[in-house]
Amino acid sequence: MSTIKKYKLLITFIFFVASKTHALSPEYEKQLYIGCYGDSKKYIGADGAKIYCTCIVDKLSKKFSNKEVDKIFKKKAEEIMRAMEFATNECENSK
Repeated sequence: MSTIKKYKLLITFIFFVASKTHALSPEYEKQLYIGCYGDSKKYIGADGAKIYCTCIVDKLSKKFSNKEVDKIFKKKAEEIMRAMEFATNECENSK
């Protein structure tokens, strides 16, 4: 295997690992979506909740890992809201 090919493989591997550092697992994403959708549907309707919650889960998945979400949800409600505020602000403004 050529040196260039080895470096390409190494860079691809590093990029893959680095990009997954903060990604939530599909199961976490599903659970977050279900929780968000149930609450949001009451206030913004089914279609609005679908868009909003998809946005929220996407933002959280880009920033947090499963372990980080677990840590956040063990905190007081005010601290949870502060940690998630960036996502709610961005998703509310994108509607």
